[in-house]
Amino acid sequence: MVADTQKMPSVEKGEFQKLIGYEITDWGPGFAVIELELKDEHCNRNGNPHGGVLMTLLDAACTRAGTVDPETHEIGRAATVNVSTNFIGVAKGGKLQIKGKKTGGGRRLFFAEAYAYDREGNLIASAVSTCRYVLNAE
Repeated sequence: MVADTQKMPSVEKGEFQKLIGYEITDWGPGFAVIELELKDEHCNRNGNPHGGVLMTLLDAACTRAGTVDPETHEIGRAATVNVSTNFIGVAKGGKLQIKGKKTGGGRRLFFAEAYAYDREGNLIASAVSTCRYVLNAE
């Protein structure tokens, strides 16, 4: 979690983030927390969160978890190289929280994992990811 004396990094929302409607509620070196208030358009025909929405949130949490420099707190960019998702349960309640954390890596690649929880705190999906730092010149 971001220390009280530090401000959470802020970047302008991308168009896809705006489309889906998720919020980054906590973010710092090595971690990210994302929340989404579920709406009908986020759900499949059974009324459950669509797998694609869950994968989007898990992916976003993984990439964000690796983009704040632990020393300078500068915000970088990352792209997903690979992500593996597991669907574990069905969400109960209308809000999702996704917690991502960086688990390792080097100069060009990093590894992350993320977990999606429903409003009641039940684990509903998880992901592991390999991400690549994106240089400003790319």
